[in-house]
Amino acid sequence: MKKIFFLLLLLPFIINAQTPAGKNEVSQDIIKNEPGGEQSKKQAKEKLEDIRQKVIKGELSMATAASLYSEDPGSIKTGGRYDNISHGMFVAEFENVAFNMQPGDLSEVFETDYGFHFIQLIARHDELVDVRHILIKPK
Repeated sequence: MKKIFFLLLLLPFIINAQTPAGKNEVSQDIIKNEPGGEQSKKQAKEKLEDIRQKVIKGELSMATAASLYSEDPGSIKTGGRYDNISHGMFVAEFENVAFNMQPGDLSEVFETDYGFHFIQLIARHDELVDVRHILIKPK
């Protein structure tokens, strides 16, 4: 019984001694799937692109897609809609896309510090725009 107990105590050291340095697969998986890590960013972007394709194909309206999938607490109840956006209200990446679109356009997927987005420009009034957008955050 003492021999079994002693072997159980040594087992982690024996396994680590046989694993090449820096090749611990468990720790590498944890690093790859960290929030904001490359793997989680890739998954968020792919998920959003799938949603975008459904909107393009007419399988979902932008408002329905935003209500179902967006992770933006500020616009989820309005189907992703923000009205009367002026310069300086949103992060630069978002505004650069929104203010360079024509009404009815659907943007490509783009990244900000908040996650991945795509925008539909609803209307333009002088220096203001109305948009719908969907945000997916890397997990």
